[in-house]
Amino acid sequence: MYFIVPTLRQIQMVRALAEHRHFTRAANGLGVTQSALTKSVQALEDELGVRLFDRGAGTLEPTMFGAIVLAQGRTVLREMSELVREIDLARGLETGGITVSASVFPAELWAPQALGRLAGAHPKLTCVLRTLDSKQAVDDVSEGISDIAIADATEAEGRENLDSEILATTPMSLFCRSTHPLARRKSLRPEDFLGYPFAGPPLSRALARRNLGKFGKIALSVSPHEQLTPRISVGSFSAMVQAVLHSDAVGWAPDSLFAGHAKDGGLTVLRVWDLTISATFALYARRHRTLSPATVEFIKLVRAMQPSAASPAASRLVP
Repeated sequence: MYFIVPTLRQIQMVRALAEHRHFTRAANGLGVTQSALTKSVQALEDELGVRLFDRGAGTLEPTMFGAIVLAQGRTVLREMSELVREIDLARGLETGGITVSASVFPAELWAPQALGRLAGAHPKLTCVLRTLDSKQAVDDVSEGISDIAIADATEAEGRENLDSEILATTPMSLFCRSTHPLARRKSLRPEDFLGYPFAGPPLSRALARRNLGKFGKIALSVSPHEQLTPRISVGSFSAMVQAVLHSDAVGWAPDSLFAGHAKDGGLTVLRVWDLTISATFALYARRHRTLSPATVEFIKLVRAMQPSAASPAASRLVP
């Protein structure tokens, strides 16, 4: 009897297409060419004898058959990830790998530096950093895609299958290009931002509510959805800076991250009356799951980069 068995790579490709809803973006995310992605998915559709995606005007939508592949494929990928992880645990730090998912700001401030030191100390270790918004980064850990995540601490709410450790609270600032109309103002009010777009990663409602209050309602047009998406939604700090430098957009970032760019003279901090912004970031790991030696070492390296311990010893992921 002949069985059609999709490869793990094909399942990953179907998942990427469902996530990005676009062939080019999915191919970029997978590190393959668009033609290779198209051919592989078409080959799978031909073997199964069904269409997995409806290719409409500029977007892709999973069909009923595509939804089945996605649902079953998620389990296959998770179990394969667990298999590889168990082998890595047995190998220890000398071989194997670690995958870290981080939201935009931790992906600039701590994650790459810690991974660099880890890779330098263990030459046979493979290190992967996935930069996502906070929700997606924590979802990665929940679904077994990543070993550890660094993201906004508000994502811990309702995540019963995860453990978290507060890593750091960092002050943040709003900024714009030095020639922006608002840059000449010494003190600003929320109403002054009307008409100017915001550039940055999606914000959780909890983070926006805690930090921005009335300002968020006016400037960010708070929606009833789970996340607030700025008009210029970006996936990296460098992209945010470029968007701000070449438009009337306003960005926000941790002061320590912004400081280097402010010295160059191209960007200016905006002072808003009666507004203080900060963000608290946390480490996330799967509950009841043994952390690999590489993950434990990564956590310790990231902790060592903080000026002081943010979590008491009893609430830490590892001693």
